[in-house]
Amino acid sequence: MQAVSSEHKKFGQPVVSEPQPILGEYVHDALLTPTQAAARFDVPEYLIRRACAESHLEHLRVVNALWLAPAAVAAFAESWRTQKGRKNE
Repeated sequence: MQAVSSEHKKFGQPVVSEPQPILGEYVHDALLTPTQAAARFDVPEYLIRRACAESHLEHLRVVNALWLAPAAVAAFAESWRTQKGRKNE
């Protein structure tokens, strides 16, 4: 049996990431996952994930999950269609 140590355990500083952008009025709207956003706005999911990774699409990261505001994805989808010449297909 081990004796209980009276020493204080030092586990290091808590990890704090830099503040994430606030989604403003969209926080109360139903946020979408990248899969849901891709299906709703007819944009490839990999493009949505890449745009989030490159900070081109406003998103909220909670642990390993991405949450997207519908209005932000709609603007991204419109921009993508315009760039690809797919407007109003």
